Amino acid sequence: MESTLQLTVHPPMEFLYALFAAGTGKHFTEMIRSYDLEPSDDIKNALRNMDAALSRYLRQELEYFYDLSGVGYILYKTIAARPELEDIPGLLEAFRAKSAPEFLFEILQSVCKNTLPPKEDPAYRELSEDREGQLALLKRTPFQDAERKRRVTEAAENPEEIKMRFELLLSRFYAAAYAPLEEGIISLIEHGRENYERSLGEDPADFKQKYISLENTKNAENTETVETAREVQKQAERCYVHLSFFKYVGCHAYSSYGSGADDWFVLGLYSDRLFQESRLLEKQAAFFKVLADPKRIAILRLLKERPWFGQELAEKLDISPPTVSYHMGFLQQTGAVSFVRTDNRFYYSLNISRLIEPLRQFIGGFEEE
Repeated sequence: MESTLQLTVHPPMEFLYALFAAGTGKHFTEMIRSYDLEPSDDIKNALRNMDAALSRYLRQELEYFYDLSGVGYILYKTIAARPELEDIPGLLEAFRAKSAPEFLFEILQSVCKNTLPPKEDPAYRELSEDREGQLALLKRTPFQDAERKRRVTEAAENPEEIKMRFELLLSRFYAAAYAPLEEGIISLIEHGRENYERSLGEDPADFKQKYISLENTKNAENTETVETAREVQKQAERCYVHLSFFKYVGCHAYSSYGSGADDWFVLGLYSDRLFQESRLLEKQAAFFKVLADPKRIAILRLLKERPWFGQELAEKLDISPPTVSYHMGFLQQTGAVSFVRTDNRFYYSLNISRLIEPLRQFIGGFEEE
């Protein structure tokens, strides 16, 4: 069964990506340029206006929480669990309703995926209220750097204070930096939405492969029972695709991980520029530029073995999950990497023919007829 994609413009999800864009600073525009695209005046002005509206304190808090792995996941979970949310005030209210222990446990669910007890284990439920157990969990969880571990541990030791700080950041960032721009940003997205809707309507399979790099839903060959496989299919029947100004280019996938919520993709508004017609030499140069990174070659070699989940790749290559997503954006651009939906997760999968074809074309240009 194929997943049904629903193209949407979702203000709460766009707010989440505005936070990401503001929190990354120069890295955000460098990411755009690494796709051989120049940031538009619209995105430059939006970033400049948001930065000018932030106090020094808010900039410090944005940097602090952006580096605290798990915060983006918390906002996404709030959105995915409440499909009725239609605006940012509703999102902020839903976040305020969370208790401090719930807030903390959601951080731990994000950063400790592979050290948490299984969800069906009673120890998993007990852990949500066990402060000492949470601290012990953090001690045995590997982190990419000591500073991130220190900040997550700080959250575990002071969840009420950390939640209050994050809540204040969200409300002040929205009021001071994002709300004045929101109407114009949503208008820009709506203006570009028509082309993507037409592309999706004319050829859904081509849209999924080109923009989402999503293969048809698999039947989860490794699941133990037919009922489990059917449940995987059932949960994968609907996926939302939010068209995003602040994602700008490329696509990011979120999964419900079996929570019963719908899956989301966030597609950059300017992703179609990656597929504009260009000369063969330019395409070949772009292909080799994507491969000119040892980590990306290592990822491709791992994907040759089997599909991998993002967190697995991060641990195997000793890099952070956001870094995996960063590299995957380029590899998906070549068509050599796709998403496969199975076992309630999105796995990266290698499309070997799409990897080899550009190499054959390149070599063919030097062969004598």
